[in-house]
Amino acid sequence: MVPRMKPLLAPRVVDAGRRDFLAWMLAVPALAGCSVAASEDAEPVAAADTTAPGEDGEAEADEVGQTEQDATACLPTTRDAEGPYFEAGSPKRVLRIAELGEPGVRLLIEGRLRGPDCVTPLRGYSIDIWQADAAGNYYQGATSAYRLRGKVVSDSFGRYRIETVLPGRYGDAGGIRPAHLHAKILTPQGNTLLTTQLYFAGDPYLGQADYCTRSRYCNSADPKRALNLTSAVVSGKAGKRAVFNAITART
Repeated sequence: MVPRMKPLLAPRVVDAGRRDFLAWMLAVPALAGCSVAASEDAEPVAAADTTAPGEDGEAEADEVGQTEQDATACLPTTRDAEGPYFEAGSPKRVLRIAELGEPGVRLLIEGRLRGPDCVTPLRGYSIDIWQADAAGNYYQGATSAYRLRGKVVSDSFGRYRIETVLPGRYGDAGGIRPAHLHAKILTPQGNTLLTTQLYFAGDPYLGQADYCTRSRYCNSADPKRALNLTSAVVSGKAGKRAVFNAITART
């Protein structure tokens, strides 16, 4: 399950696996210490509305994001490693990072982007996502029409919605990385406020089971970034839904 970079319609796989990953790890400083891994939290079944923010008329400002995250202390969302597969220039999307024909379990992530006071909505800010496909492969942006890459812009309440597929784990003899999505929070001018990763609660490879976290280059041990998945209908298919609210340290 070595991660691979695949150009679109290429006759062979371009290997960008552990060798590239280790080269990246050696080239960047380690992250700060990690905390306890997240645990599984079962939730009831829900149906997902895949309307993009701002398309649902006079929606209530508090409709999205009323989760346990809101009851915690006002602390910025923790950062995580960018990794070796980021590419600048991903396009803006209305909703879908993954096309409807993308193999895998459909996933809807929704939430709010807020400023340092945990109250002020970040209007017109972007969340830039890049991820592996269901089999653990990354795709080069320019040669794949930015497959599984893209930016979604928040509405006037700081809300956003992203539809994609659940990413696959990848690894080798050195260990397995938990399933994750990479994310950057960008200002309307395109400046990066936060680079982090989103994981999934209950994944057995979180925390110290993740060799990248053990090496202190990643941080999959923060439970606030381990999304709780609920069953949902996403774009007419059985899928999953999750909430992620981000708080930036500055604006």
